[in-house]
Amino acid sequence: MKSFGSAVRTAGGTERRMGGTRPWAIAFALAAGMTASIVGQAAFAAPTPAQREEIAALGTALTRAGNLYKQGKHAESGAVVKEVQAKVEKLAAADKSLLSFLESLYTKLERAHAVLELEGVELPPLKKPSDVEPEAKPAAGKPGAGPPTGAVSFSKHVVPILIGKCGNCHVNNARGNFSISSFAALKKGPPGGTVIFPGDPIGSRLIEVIESGDMPRGGLKVSADELATLKKWITEGAKYDGQNEQDGLASLNAAAKPDAPPMVAVMEATGKETISFARDIASVIANNCTTCHGTMRPRENFSVVSFTSLLKGGDSGAPIVPGKPEESLLVRKLKGTGGGQRMPVNRDPLSTDVIAKIEKWILEGARFDGGDPGQGLAQVAALARAKGATHAQLSEDRAKLAGENWRLGMPNAAPARFESANFLVLGNVGEATLQDIGARAEAMAPKVAAVFKAPPEEPLIKGRMTLFVFSERYDYSEFGQMVERRQIPKEWRGHWQFNTVDSYGAIVPPRNDDYSLELLVAQQLAGAYVASLGKTPRWFAEGAARAAAARLDPADARVVKWNESLPEVLASMSAPDDGVNGKLAPEMNDVANYSFVNFLMNDKRFPKLLEPLKKGAAFDKAFSEAFAGSPGQVAEAWVKKPGIKTRPATKAKKS
Repeated sequence: MKSFGSAVRTAGGTERRMGGTRPWAIAFALAAGMTASIVGQAAFAAPTPAQREEIAALGTALTRAGNLYKQGKHAESGAVVKEVQAKVEKLAAADKSLLSFLESLYTKLERAHAVLELEGVELPPLKKPSDVEPEAKPAAGKPGAGPPTGAVSFSKHVVPILIGKCGNCHVNNARGNFSISSFAALKKGPPGGTVIFPGDPIGSRLIEVIESGDMPRGGLKVSADELATLKKWITEGAKYDGQNEQDGLASLNAAAKPDAPPMVAVMEATGKETISFARDIASVIANNCTTCHGTMRPRENFSVVSFTSLLKGGDSGAPIVPGKPEESLLVRKLKGTGGGQRMPVNRDPLSTDVIAKIEKWILEGARFDGGDPGQGLAQVAALARAKGATHAQLSEDRAKLAGENWRLGMPNAAPARFESANFLVLGNVGEATLQDIGARAEAMAPKVAAVFKAPPEEPLIKGRMTLFVFSERYDYSEFGQMVERRQIPKEWRGHWQFNTVDSYGAIVPPRNDDYSLELLVAQQLAGAYVASLGKTPRWFAEGAARAAAARLDPADARVVKWNESLPEVLASMSAPDDGVNGKLAPEMNDVANYSFVNFLMNDKRFPKLLEPLKKGAAFDKAFSEAFAGSPGQVAEAWVKKPGIKTRPATKAKKS
């Protein structure tokens, strides 16, 4: 937070660069440094004291812009020039009698434009004061009519402004070590120095931070009327009209309440935006801001762990004003114009190009295109990268993830490695065994593709699938605990995972021909493929995985066991969709869903479900249109006729 201290008012100077002084740097520095005195002399003939003050303040602002330019801070200098330009145009629109007093400011702004644009700073087109359209005058007593007539009362007029705009941070709390809970505290100011100088609104820090836009935070705004009231009160001597300067502000005006900061809702992207939050912004924030704002106790109570928390903001309120990057605290802090330390702290400033993307994203509505706004930003960014990556790029990214997961699950055993067109195989079973498993997996890929009529000319899994092969069931269990943070059901000898960023299967090879390795791989490949079609629920993908395995070899020992356990599973269910809703034990859920999806696959309408899923359709809508009902409704027909069709059991196929 920017501290309330004395304003710095030094004149600009020259800038040495490349062995010489740049002429335009001299011009801008002189223009900025002289503006305050030139405008100050002319402005004393302005119609009102408030207008004199504002014109003089604009000269001071240009001085600050010149100093920033001299320091090589061209973007920050441009931001100040932009603010001055907007205020000059506002003055010209409000009162045409000021045109002659604004012309000198316009001349200096022209020079500032010339030198800043040479540095690549983009500024809005500059209008002559005489070309600015006048604005309609509000009726007396209406909003926009200016400060109250007569003397300004601290209790009646000033207290509601202070409580309304500053109450949450400086009345109820003491953010930045500054409290205005009483007139005495306001008069004392923060450790940085006094903020109010009676009779001198221009020199009062309170006015400066409001005019600069640094305060108030959280999307609140001090209106022109309120600012004029504060200035008039200070001009009149900043008088106190209560009984005791130690009395709380709330006791002076019981009706005054803190203004509610504007709420920023999550808005979905339309697809017409030029900047994608997921692709262009999420990784920037995740990589640069989470050290301070991603912990359990984020600084200023501002967390950026998710898009939802980013919009919510912290002690300073919402950091983003959709459509208005210049008013967004996030942008100002990144540029170093938002008071306090420039963000990110203890890191190099973000590049001009990156900040420009953030500004453009906010200008386009600060919309979200990452699926789940409550998801971690690092995951949002990773998903966006994975979706936009080529098969080769995603294969490379997944290979890195595979190495990280193996080291996490098996830190003391370096894996053997085998790569093929569709698989990366890592394991502690020896290279020859891995090559054999990889070859068998490749042989199953076209068979799985045929079950679901997948395009043969495309990779079944974009980015390949990793197969983790463990020599012992114990190693497989450790992998589940360390990588997935869960207990692996004792019945399992393998399982799959898919989340766009990563796709893998974990396998314990069979011993004594107790089940088919090929079918175990086929099951995992089928599950990952169905999950890759879009937002496909887990129950459907796993059910389809087991159903595909049953079609490829119904006599396999594991398939036979699923079928044999089905009556027990059905008997344990209290509703037909218990498996769909995950209300059973993990293995019983999977057996129920295997039987249910097998029932669906035996229906001629199943292709009508699969085809829209391949095109990215929402699962619930596609299911309802294909089967004329929800999964729960269709499950009622399934429990009456589970649809298990197998050939007579034979000896399990050798692996």
